[in-house]
Amino acid sequence: MGFPVKLFTIESNLIFMKNHYHKVAVASVCTALGFALGSNTEAKAATFTLAPAITFEVIDFNYYGNSFDGLGDEVFPGNFDVVVRGTDGEAAEFAEFNINSLFLDSNTVISSAVLLAEIYTFQTFGLGVSATNPGSLGIFGYVGNGTVEASDFEAGVFLSSVDISSSSPGDILSFDVTPFVNQRVTNGDTFAGFGIRALNLGSLTLGGGNFPGIQPRLIVETADVGEPECVPEPITIFGSALGLSLGGWLKRKKSNQQHKTTPQG
Repeated sequence: MGFPVKLFTIESNLIFMKNHYHKVAVASVCTALGFALGSNTEAKAATFTLAPAITFEVIDFNYYGNSFDGLGDEVFPGNFDVVVRGTDGEAAEFAEFNINSLFLDSNTVISSAVLLAEIYTFQTFGLGVSATNPGSLGIFGYVGNGTVEASDFEAGVFLSSVDISSSSPGDILSFDVTPFVNQRVTNGDTFAGFGIRALNLGSLTLGGGNFPGIQPRLIVETADVGEPECVPEPITIFGSALGLSLGGWLKRKKSNQQHKTTPQG
């Protein structure tokens, strides 16, 4: 009476082991396919360095019948130097960049955009302030048109700021303008305009315009994310995994049958 019970136990273990190895085979095949499919996506990076199409200075001041009211009063084309916030007025520096070259395809994204400028000196006077470090500078963005206009003084929206309280002449300032440039490119705008203004009472002079130093420039980094190559449909993946696992099971079954066959004498 003990023999049938023992035989049933052995057969049950064999069935369990067969099912276990079948599941392991399927899982292994699916894992291998997953690694193979996931390794075909490629990312490429590119860097664009743009010089300004135009630069200019706008002053809002309290002289010659003008009032210090937050509106641009006088424009100086070609300038990019004196940044002042004083008791009698304000001077801001502007640069517009042609961003046509940044019209990217659907697989390319802008990962970083910064505007660089250089400090020439803090020995700057006028508009009611004298050689005083303003402590911080702000950058304002607007949709440009490649034209010098006093109205750009009040057109910009605040983007970011840099702390210059411990800065020295020759230091390079880096303003993060990534979201703004992304939006301009998405909207298909031709020009991205930027204004640099003092956020507190004080003054400084930037280089690259009428004074030695680097010209302002826009550095844009992009990432090109490629499409995966040869990605099968889910049913194809399942069919491949099932076919491989069944093939292995049939091979083992045939081998077991050959072992059970006893040669006749």
